[in-house]
Amino acid sequence: MELDVLMIVVAMDMDIKKYRKSLLLFLLLLLVFVNCQKKDTKNINKVENALRIDTLNLITNVSFYDTGTFALNTLVNNRNFNFSISGTKKNVRESKEIALTKPTVFESYALVNGKTRVQRYLVFSKNDTLTFEFRKNGSVYTGNKKNAILNTLISDNTIYSIEEPDNSVNYIQSLKKKYDNNLAIIKQDSINYTDFQYKTINDYLEIYFYNKLFNVDFSKITNQKVIEELDKYFDIVNSNILILNRLNAVQNKSLIINLLRYISFKNKNHHLIDNLQFLDKKLFKTEALDGFLLDYMENDNTLSKNDIDIMKKYIRESSLKKATEKSKGKVLSKNILNSTIKDAKLNEVAIKNILSVKNEKLILVDLWATWCVPCLKEIPNWKIAQKKYSDKIKFIRISIDNDQKKWSVFLKKDTNDESNYIISNSSHPFIKYFEISSIPRFLLFNNNFEVISDDFDRPSDNNFDIKLKAILDEN
Repeated sequence: MELDVLMIVVAMDMDIKKYRKSLLLFLLLLLVFVNCQKKDTKNINKVENALRIDTLNLITNVSFYDTGTFALNTLVNNRNFNFSISGTKKNVRESKEIALTKPTVFESYALVNGKTRVQRYLVFSKNDTLTFEFRKNGSVYTGNKKNAILNTLISDNTIYSIEEPDNSVNYIQSLKKKYDNNLAIIKQDSINYTDFQYKTINDYLEIYFYNKLFNVDFSKITNQKVIEELDKYFDIVNSNILILNRLNAVQNKSLIINLLRYISFKNKNHHLIDNLQFLDKKLFKTEALDGFLLDYMENDNTLSKNDIDIMKKYIRESSLKKATEKSKGKVLSKNILNSTIKDAKLNEVAIKNILSVKNEKLILVDLWATWCVPCLKEIPNWKIAQKKYSDKIKFIRISIDNDQKKWSVFLKKDTNDESNYIISNSSHPFIKYFEISSIPRFLLFNNNFEVISDDFDRPSDNNFDIKLKAILDEN
C-alpha cells in the first residue's frame, strides 16, 4: 500500500515537472482574463456615470432678419422661466448662453392665423446649441434635428386648454396609440441617441401622454368604464411620479394640476388642501410639488392660516426659506421708487409718480411685451377690469419690449396712453427686484407702495374678481 502511494506521488511530481511551462502559461492567461474583467467593470461604471450630467451648457443663436425679441419658456425649479434674446437691428446674429442642471424642454409660442403654435426644443446634451432665424411671420429652427425631435412627434397646440372629447373611449385609445407609436419611432431610432438622451425623450413623452390624458373635463364623463380606465392610468402615473423631478418642462406643473383635478373629481371635494394627501407620497417634499404649492400659497388670498400651515408640511424647508425672502408684504425701496422709466411719449417718469394714486386703494401693474402672445390675449379682460374697478384701482401697463418703436406703433391701437410705460433695460432696479423672468406677470400694490402680490392672477382667471374684491375689502 505504501509503495503504491509512493509511486503515485512520484508520478504526479514527474507530471508537474513535465507540464510546468504549460501550467505557468495557463495561470498567466487566467490572471490576464481576471484583470480584463476588472477593466471592463470600470468601463461599465464610467458609462453609468456618464449618464449623470451635472451641468448642461446651452448656447442659443438667433439670426434676426427683423427686429424684435425671441423667447423660449420652460420651468426652472418648477417655477416659470423665460429665456429671451433681443435683436435691435436687422441682419444681425445674437447669442446667449445658459447653464442648466437637468434636461430641459423649452417651448416657443407664435400666433399663426389667430391660433397659438407651440414648438418644443429639448436640451439634453453636455453642450447643446439651438439655432433660429427670427422673422416677423414666425421663427424658424435651423439647428440640430435631435434637439427638435419633439416637434416631429408632437404637433398639438391645445395642451393648455381643457379638452371636452365627444367620445372619451376613442379619445383615450387615440392618445395611447399615438404614445405607443412615438415610443416605437424613438426605439427604432435609438442608435442615434445616447442612453441618457433616449431616456429623456421617453420621460417627456410619458409626461406629455399623462398630461393629455387627464387634461379633460371630468364632469362630462358619464361612462363608468372610462373612469375605471382613468383610475388604472392614475395608479400608473402615481407609481412613477418622480419622473417630474428628472427634467424641466412646462408640462410638469400642468400634470400636477390635472392629477389634483382628477382627485377632486373622484372625492367630490374641490378644496385643494383636502386632496393633497391623496397624491403619491413620493412626490412630497420634492421640487415638483414645491413649485406648485408655493405658487398656490402666494396667489390664493382665500387660504386660511390652517390651510397654509398644512401646505408647508409638504414643502422642503430650503424652498420655504427662498419663498419667505420674496418681496410680498415689503414696501418698495427709495432706489426703486426714484428710478425712472419711459411713458408713451418716451419721457422719463419716476416709478413713485407712476404708482401714486388720488383716491384709488390699489395699483395693478401688468408686465407684458408686444411679442408675448399670452400677454396680448389678456388685453380684452384687462380693459374690462380697468373699466369695472376704475374708481378703486389704478391700472398700469409696463412693457419690457426692447424695440421702443414697435411698442409705440402698437400703442396707437390703445387709446389710453397715460397708463402705458416701457422698461427696455433688463438690469433696471424694478425688473431685478421682482426677478422678472416670464410674462405676463401682474403685480399688486396698495397706496403705500407695499407689495400685496408679486404674481397676481391674470384678468382672465376665474378667481381674479374674487381675490380683488377680498383685498379691496381689507384695504
